[in-house]
Amino acid sequence: MILYTSMPHEVVFSAVQSDFEKHSMIEMNGIPLMVEQLENQDCRIVRMMSTDPAHYLDANLQPGTVLKMTVAPDQNPSSSL
Repeated sequence: MILYTSMPHEVVFSAVQSDFEKHSMIEMNGIPLMVEQLENQDCRIVRMMSTDPAHYLDANLQPGTVLKMTVAPDQNPSSSL
């Protein structure tokens, strides 16, 4: 079997389910991001999933950047990520 994906090997073939559960996909300003949930409402950008090269020039969305998660007024609090 051949698997073509932009996802990191550790996520696709995670040996421990809890490692996989820490990652989630969010969209910030129309840019899809894979983030790792930290304590409180923080999350760390693991990977940018965009195909637009211009998105990679945004210094605020580099991998390793910690984001404060908030709920938008039009969203349900249970779906804040």
